[in-house]
Amino acid sequence: MSPAQKNAAAARALRHLQGLRMWQHARHIGLYLAYASETPTDTLIALAHQQHKQVYVPRITGEGLMQMHELRAHDPCHRNGYGIREPRITRPIRPLRQLDLLLIPLIGFDPNGYRLGTGGGFYDRYLARRVGHHPPCIGWAFHLQLIPAVPRAPWDQPLDGIITERGMQWPTGS
Repeated sequence: MSPAQKNAAAARALRHLQGLRMWQHARHIGLYLAYASETPTDTLIALAHQQHKQVYVPRITGEGLMQMHELRAHDPCHRNGYGIREPRITRPIRPLRQLDLLLIPLIGFDPNGYRLGTGGGFYDRYLARRVGHHPPCIGWAFHLQLIPAVPRAPWDQPLDGIITERGMQWPTGS
């Protein structure tokens, strides 16, 4: 997809997301700063800030764990050792259980809610700390990333849903 096509698809996905109660009621949202072929999040982050939602994005610790740090509008970012943008300024960490919604990047996803990531396992380790389905974990994707089946390992964590430019897709079961 061209950058213009990606941005147009992300804008359509954003319109679908805004109609969901989970977005409307969320005040503390975990997002990500898009990297490589991931679905763009800049407009999503700007909207969240405009709606007075607190935004948290991942930072990778020296131990290889992921933590969600607050990202305020206009905070400077830099690229970490993986080439992924993260806030330069460390702000408060928000524990997973205190997020209202978590939007997750992916390379591919299947109808059962499993995702392909970039292979670092950061999100799987992070989601393993989740209790039940809180917070709701939603993939932020392009519909063309849907594949018949994602290879799974015992530690892979399914998503609660995936939102694309075509709307919300709920897992069909595993």
